[in-house]
Amino acid sequence: MQKGSFSLTIPFRIFYLLFLGFGFLCFSQIAGAQAECPVQLSQQRVVVRYGGSVAVNCSTSVSHKGMGWEASEGAVAMTRDSLITWRVSNLTEWEIKPYCYINHKEQCQVELPVIIYKTPDNVSISIVKHRRTMIAGRQYQLQCDVQNVAPVHNLTVKWYKGQTLLNQTTFTEDSKTPVNVNPSVLIRPDRDDDGAQYRCEAELDLGAEGPQYPPNKTSDFLSITVYFKPIINETKLPSVVPVFRGYSEEIVCEAEGNPKPTISWILGTNDIVYNKALTISESTPEYVSCVAENSVGTTTRKVKVFIQVKPIINETKLPSVVPVFRGYSKEIVCEAEGNPKPTISWILGTNDIVYNEVLTISESTPENVSCVAENSAGKTTRQVKVFIQDISISTVNHTEPMIAGKQYDLQCSIKYVAPFKIVDVGWYKQNKNNITETIKTPDILTYTVQIRPDRADNGSQFWCEAKLEAEGTQRTSTMKSANLSITVHFKPIINENKLPSVVPVFRGYSEEIVCEAEGNPKPTISWILGTNDIVYNEVLTISESTPEYVSCVAENSVGTTTRKVNMVLKEDYLPLIAGLIAVIVAFISVIFIFIYSIYYKTAKMGHYSLKDAKPSAQNGDIAQNGKHSPIPMKKFSQSDILA
Repeated sequence: MQKGSFSLTIPFRIFYLLFLGFGFLCFSQIAGAQAECPVQLSQQRVVVRYGGSVAVNCSTSVSHKGMGWEASEGAVAMTRDSLITWRVSNLTEWEIKPYCYINHKEQCQVELPVIIYKTPDNVSISIVKHRRTMIAGRQYQLQCDVQNVAPVHNLTVKWYKGQTLLNQTTFTEDSKTPVNVNPSVLIRPDRDDDGAQYRCEAELDLGAEGPQYPPNKTSDFLSITVYFKPIINETKLPSVVPVFRGYSEEIVCEAEGNPKPTISWILGTNDIVYNKALTISESTPEYVSCVAENSVGTTTRKVKVFIQVKPIINETKLPSVVPVFRGYSKEIVCEAEGNPKPTISWILGTNDIVYNEVLTISESTPENVSCVAENSAGKTTRQVKVFIQDISISTVNHTEPMIAGKQYDLQCSIKYVAPFKIVDVGWYKQNKNNITETIKTPDILTYTVQIRPDRADNGSQFWCEAKLEAEGTQRTSTMKSANLSITVHFKPIINENKLPSVVPVFRGYSEEIVCEAEGNPKPTISWILGTNDIVYNEVLTISESTPEYVSCVAENSVGTTTRKVNMVLKEDYLPLIAGLIAVIVAFISVIFIFIYSIYYKTAKMGHYSLKDAKPSAQNGDIAQNGKHSPIPMKKFSQSDILA
């Protein structure tokens, strides 16, 4: 198939090229002839209204044998004049082709193009196969009927909506006589086009030789009616409508549509109210629907009826008086119910506002703070008094470090407890091992307690707690003081495990002994040797020259502790024993070597003297001591040896 189509295309292309070449050759000859023809036309092209008049001059500047106009109307006979005029007062021939000719060297001629135009007898616009009522969003066809217009290839039909140009249609038919044309255009109107006016205009564009203003004719206006589905005004009818509890509210449903829609309300399942306005209250169903309906369609808008409730603050969780211990902080919470959900804020002082449900109060908080719960239904405020409670622990008439074993008084000071009363005071101690114990409170309620710290209490922390009870409400509260850390000084205690009371020392050697002591403040360590000899060091080197008794002295600001050590001199027999063992070992070694050498010389085997030995006989006998032995000897074979 492809080869066949290719074979048909090649000849067609060749014919087409030959045709173009031939046409171009003819045109060149004609143009050359006209260019060489010595006449000039006053107009190169004539545009004239049908039935109108026309006059065109033809002149020459050369001598000739005669010239004239050849035309079906207004012909001019050949004359020897140099200027002749083709004139028609009522031009009605559509196909007229006038030309001026001259007899010069030979006859030649120049044709005058003539365009005869005619404006339409009538221009009208209509809707194709439809009445004038349209539905928004659908497509429709408009048609423009143009009667008796010429020439049609110069015609343009323009489409207008109001003064706005929508489209335009042109034509390609090459007809010089009047024709009827019926161009059309598609439109899709919307609700804004209701009442719009459409028109079409037929205009002849005749070029520069035509009239200054192109001749045209316009149809009458076509006014259309557009029906469209109802559109509910959502601005005037929000999707959520608030109403205060105990009150009523009126809501209005407005809708635009063509035809004019009817309005109704659907409440619940089947309850319908035919009215634009609807009165709602807390008894109204949660959801109601506005229904707008006309012949085109139905539109529904759902509305939520939102019952608003003024905030109610939970007073159980937020008492009117809130105590806070001095030096500490505390969180208080404001909770509120309401519809819509309220926002919570705290007012502190004049302008300080905190937007949070939780407020942290301390001794720096103003005495009066207010919780504000607010929503669109209203505002609720609850005032709270911040009551600063103070409790502290201290020693009584004592500021210096405590001495272990002595007695001291601790005091618990409690201030500003109203409206509470004190029902109990407890005392506590936590030692450096994080063990907490309760100190028994005296039978008679008092705010002081006696302690007798020991060395294990150094660094311990004491505090007191007061149990409070509000009058009339039976509400209790507990106040805790800050911790009191005590320092306990105690007399040095020498570590007797590391420093025994009797220490042996070998003659000729030295030994180190260590004196360690615990105490607060840290004790100084010294050694007393003899009467006045003192060594300030924890470590003491002793030898046979050291006095028989030395003393370790541990001393601090609380007291002095002494430990006496007895130096016992001992002889060191270890070198003597080692020397004796060495002598014995050496003696035994000498005896062993002596015995071994004797045994080796007298009892050795496998060694013989070959002095004066004779060659052995060939008979295989064994020679002894260089003499021939008559004793026959048997020679053993290998098998005998193995056997």
